[in-house]
Amino acid sequence: MPPRVRTVEGSCWACKERRVICDLKQPCCEKCIKSGRDCDYGKVRLRWTDCIASRGRNANRKVPIYNAPTIHRNNDHHILYFETELLPRFNLSNTVLNIDLKLLIDDPILFQSAVAVANAHHTYAYQISDDVSALSRIEDRKNALRIFRKHLMAANNDAIKGSLFMSNVLLCILDGIVEPNTESATTHHHLLGGKAILNHWGGANAIFQQKGDLPILMLSIFQTMDLTHALLIGDQPYAEVSSWAKFGGCEPWWGNVQSDDDFIETLSILTKLATLGHGVHNCNETVPIGLLLSYQMALEQQAKSQMSLDEKPPDKKAWTAFCSVYRLMASVYLYRALGSLDVDHHLVQQAVSACMEIIGGSDLTLKLHHCILFPVLVVGAHCLLKEQRNHIRKSIAQTATYLSFESLRSLESFLERQWVALDMKSESGERSVSVQSTWWTFFEEIAPSSCLF
Repeated sequence: MPPRVRTVEGSCWACKERRVICDLKQPCCEKCIKSGRDCDYGKVRLRWTDCIASRGRNANRKVPIYNAPTIHRNNDHHILYFETELLPRFNLSNTVLNIDLKLLIDDPILFQSAVAVANAHHTYAYQISDDVSALSRIEDRKNALRIFRKHLMAANNDAIKGSLFMSNVLLCILDGIVEPNTESATTHHHLLGGKAILNHWGGANAIFQQKGDLPILMLSIFQTMDLTHALLIGDQPYAEVSSWAKFGGCEPWWGNVQSDDDFIETLSILTKLATLGHGVHNCNETVPIGLLLSYQMALEQQAKSQMSLDEKPPDKKAWTAFCSVYRLMASVYLYRALGSLDVDHHLVQQAVSACMEIIGGSDLTLKLHHCILFPVLVVGAHCLLKEQRNHIRKSIAQTATYLSFESLRSLESFLERQWVALDMKSESGERSVSVQSTWWTFFEEIAPSSCLF
């Protein structure tokens, strides 16, 4: 008995689905006309299936059209990111740093800390928020701390001590700048640890004996972080005044300059002022007016040597502006922390206004602008005018785009709260309490966790 014919070759799609004989009339067969169906003789029929396979082994199963690949970044990626993306953000020099990546990779202490800080910065900079990346970031930090502590107990040669110091600096960058914890004093403890390692090693002179540019860069970052932290919290800075000149002709974070450069001179003056501030804050000492005037004159003398801005080429003009920002910030510290002047005192506001003219002006290059975070904190917190505050907001937003440090968000939040406090009047209509607060009270919220520069 011949098989029963259900369909005809060339049938319309409707007759094929119903498995009935089509009369092949076009444009519409008789059965589709009677049933009111769409009659289609096309060769290919497309339809949405909601990712469900209509035939084969996956029939009736939900099959995703596309699975985004999971990118697993290994430690080689983090080390390359550390060299090419992270370190340039801590270096004003236009020269390529001499860093032996093989030595870094072969050094377990330094290697794991570099991986931890690179992973954390990459995650924040590219706004990666998945659980796998978060867990990887946490594990890298734990591993860095574990290896650091393990070798700290057995530091018996200069190579290990050098690795421990540089690792400590990277952990300070991680917990104080890249991913700061404003609710703990982790940054403060890292700085204390760095001082202890250097003291045990014989001081900073041992760093200058190391090969390559990384040790010098790490030492310059550490001394600057320690200095800015000391200025806010009232500690004794680790660096001696004469130590800054030793960076002349080397590759610190501010670049290769001579030992008598204005910036090195400003850092030396700031170190002297921080030492006096330690006595004022912790020992209730009073700085003699004659000594205050001598430092004021030293800063003014430096300003006079920088007066011929218009006669300099653009690069030197920008560098002079950069040095002036730090110098004017030093004046604010002198007046407020050592001279006990109020926020709205005319000398304080005179220094603030002069500094804001530079920050809001066009002399600073973008790269130099990224390295004035501490002056932005100090001077910005003392801004009383709306226009000045807007310049500070613009400066932070501009810098945050490039640096991608979580500390910038903390900085901005702190300044916004300070400005609200400065604008508040007492019930009697007098000046706000914040205007009359001491330097130490003024910055006590951010001081323990801050090491900006």
